[in-house]
Amino acid sequence: MELITYFFRFLYRIKWWLIIIPLIVTLWVIYKTRNLPRTYEVSTTIYTGVMSGFNINEGSVQNINVVNNTIDNIINVITAKSTLRQVSMRLFAQHMMYGDADKDNDYIQAANFRYVLSITPPAVKALIDKHSEEETLTKLFEYADADTKNFLYGLFNWAPPYYSYSALSKISVRRLGNSDMLELSYATNDPGITFNTLQLLNEEFIRQYKSLQFSETDKVIKFFEEELAKTGERLKVSEDSLTSYNMQKRIINYDEQTSHLTAMNRDFQLQLEEILLRFSGSKILVDELEKRIGENANIIRNNSFFINKLNEISDLSTKIARIETFSKDSVIAVSNELLHYRELLKQKEVDFKEFSDSYNVLKNSKDGYPNVDLISQWLSELLKMKEAEAQLDVMKDWKSELDEGYIYYSPVGSTIKRKEREIDFIEASYLAILHSLNTARLRQKSLQMNSATLKVINPPTYPLASAPTKRKMKVITAFLASFIFVFGCLLIVEILDHTLRDRIRTERITSGKVIGAFAGGNGLKYRGFKNAANEMAAKSLGNQLLRYLKPDQGLIINLLSIENGEGKTFIANSLDAYYSSIGLKVSNLSWHNDFESSSKDFLLAKNFSDFTPPEGENVKLLEHQPLKEIAVPQVILQQAHVNILIINSKRTWRDVDKVLFSNLQEQVVTSPLFLLLNKTKREETEHFSGLLPPYTLWRRFLYRMLQMGLTSTD
Repeated sequence: MELITYFFRFLYRIKWWLIIIPLIVTLWVIYKTRNLPRTYEVSTTIYTGVMSGFNINEGSVQNINVVNNTIDNIINVITAKSTLRQVSMRLFAQHMMYGDADKDNDYIQAANFRYVLSITPPAVKALIDKHSEEETLTKLFEYADADTKNFLYGLFNWAPPYYSYSALSKISVRRLGNSDMLELSYATNDPGITFNTLQLLNEEFIRQYKSLQFSETDKVIKFFEEELAKTGERLKVSEDSLTSYNMQKRIINYDEQTSHLTAMNRDFQLQLEEILLRFSGSKILVDELEKRIGENANIIRNNSFFINKLNEISDLSTKIARIETFSKDSVIAVSNELLHYRELLKQKEVDFKEFSDSYNVLKNSKDGYPNVDLISQWLSELLKMKEAEAQLDVMKDWKSELDEGYIYYSPVGSTIKRKEREIDFIEASYLAILHSLNTARLRQKSLQMNSATLKVINPPTYPLASAPTKRKMKVITAFLASFIFVFGCLLIVEILDHTLRDRIRTERITSGKVIGAFAGGNGLKYRGFKNAANEMAAKSLGNQLLRYLKPDQGLIINLLSIENGEGKTFIANSLDAYYSSIGLKVSNLSWHNDFESSSKDFLLAKNFSDFTPPEGENVKLLEHQPLKEIAVPQVILQQAHVNILIINSKRTWRDVDKVLFSNLQEQVVTSPLFLLLNKTKREETEHFSGLLPPYTLWRRFLYRMLQMGLTSTD
């Protein structure tokens, strides 16, 4: 509680510092901010559609990292230097084309336009085409890119207002929660510039974003289209080459044709074995019959008619065998020809048999068989052998034809397989490229749909009024900052200062006990109440000291000080007057007149009677020489009922004071030692004496508050 009271007393003491200095600072800030520039703020909202927009891959789950990355990309495109440079140049072109130095318009205020004109060199002004904004922009960009030290290059890269990167980078872009919305806000001192800057930025960043998105996919699609055309041409050339080769080699279906050739070879082997079997059987039988017939066989063989008939039959058999072998699936004409040859063959065989019947050389053979029967049998087997022999000749031709087929088809097959493998490889490449092309086109379509969702749903509006200035906040901040600064400085001084100003500080610094306080200069305001205040202080001090009064010994009080001018005489006289007023006999002795502090009698005294004979007084006041000049004997200190060290509250408690006070505390031992503050403020005296006059209503209220009588009504 005492600390709280001390804190409020501290505030009361520094009240004028806390009022005057913050007030001066506040008035200075008010004066300095009298012409604070107005700010016009414009905002716009953009719908990106990254999360809630239509997705071509309807069943796919959106990755939150991809969504956040896309949003970040859009924000980075908005704040990119390339985007802001385009906005800067278009904004400058607008101002130069539509600005008016005498009248504010929706593009730029007249004062700001005059400033822009003043910094723009004539060479740049000559580039402005007031009839074509696109032509103007083309010229401005060419001029800016030509030299890094010219005006237009510095317009964006240095620090002029409205057009520089440092100015345009103040455009705020933030995502509205976790939605698809982006809010752009910008503020300048010109409503037209603020409005048009955001409007141009909306147009420019959408164009830049689409350009970045589509440039990549367009290049990929173009690459795949070129590769697809090349691969398609290769595929066409390969297929045409295979077709031409099939036509050249007369291949319709290689597999069926080779299968047919294999089947023919199988039939050939079977038929050859059958013919060889018949030929071998007929030949063996013919040879056996010729042995039996004997010379008749040679005679018949040498017969010209026999030879002719036999040759005719052999030729017809050959023709029939050739037709049957090579024309199994012939047309009707071939079938008619085969029937014709067979009829001729039957006729020739009939003629041949008639020849055998008419021939009658020998009646019987060597073994006793009739020659007619043997010759008929021999001729019959001879015909079979000739027929088989004719078929063998045909089979030889068939074999040659089959061999030629194998020789022909073997390289053709490998070539066709190689060409087909090449076609398959090119076709697979073609399909892969086609798939990649379709994927790229799908990606492009998806990007087109996503870019189409970039819409300005809340376009910027031209500001009709400026935003509230921060002047009030600056004034309040200045007042609070100065108040806290002054309070902090004084608080630090209060903590570090060793000036003995009041009771609490004195007791904290000296570790002694303060028993009373006398007010110093009361000022003109309280000059008429000085004596009354001193009397009340003396009364308060005297009453506290009376508790040490002993009826048989009286009351002996040592008044001590460390320095001269501490007010010992004044305090002694005040106590003398008070005690005398209540009927006590007082002896007021001083080292100035009544005893000599440096004398032998004083320094070696064993009691007070050695240098001050008793006179039957009730109270004896002894004012001693300052401790800094001479020490008071320990006997004098110990025999006194009370020792009071009087201190001027306006001076600093020094190291030498600490030493002397410490020695004094050691000397008094059991005798009470108190501190008495002199020349304090009235508030400190009131701590001991109560409220001092005058008793005005304000002083009563203030005293009650300082005493923490917050709810007191008395």
